[in-house]
Amino acid sequence: MISNQKWMLHGALSLAVVLSAAEVRAQKLETPGAPAAEAAPTTSSAGPTGFGDSGQFVLSAENLFGFTYDHPSSGTSRTTYGLLASPFGVVATPYEWPRLAFDYFLTKSISAGAGIGFARSTSGSDAIYAFQVAPRLGYGMMVGPWLAVWPQVGVTYVNSTGQSYLGLTINLAAVILVAPHLAITVAPEGNIGLSGTQNGSSLKLTTAGLQFGLAMPF
Repeated sequence: MISNQKWMLHGALSLAVVLSAAEVRAQKLETPGAPAAEAAPTTSSAGPTGFGDSGQFVLSAENLFGFTYDHPSSGTSRTTYGLLASPFGVVATPYEWPRLAFDYFLTKSISAGAGIGFARSTSGSDAIYAFQVAPRLGYGMMVGPWLAVWPQVGVTYVNSTGQSYLGLTINLAAVILVAPHLAITVAPEGNIGLSGTQNGSSLKLTTAGLQFGLAMPF
């Protein structure tokens, strides 16, 4: 009998030791401030995710159609409407010739780029040329899930046979994103004439209007 009691007492003590150790371990796991398991590293996108992000490149086709009010320093003002206007046509407004543009976002929202246009017209053995270059700086940012604003300032220089103009260009473009790499641009634009010549005479040309185009951000 005494032997059985000893075995029962020994078993009870062993069970108490095991339960005590389990309780201590549980308390350690629930102690505030205990180091948590390391979170899995998150991966970030390697390229731009929204319009105006640093490192974004934008290819644009500008001045595809729109209207312009021209005010020369001498002569008669006029309003013109153009669709893919030719530099040599009757609706040619020099600052608003259709052109390609290339812009790069140097940092978040800050872009630098230029618009470039070129044309050549022949009649028999004669040929005339026209070109345009428009360097600019811009500030682009998203203002909605599909809408961005992209004001730009720069200068535009145009030259063709018998005429050349230089203007300070202010562009207040809205960018409507219709797909990840396609947007429609709606751009109120003004050009303040700085200098110019027409058929050998000094002539400054100032314009204001609204131009539409396409943009492809990458």
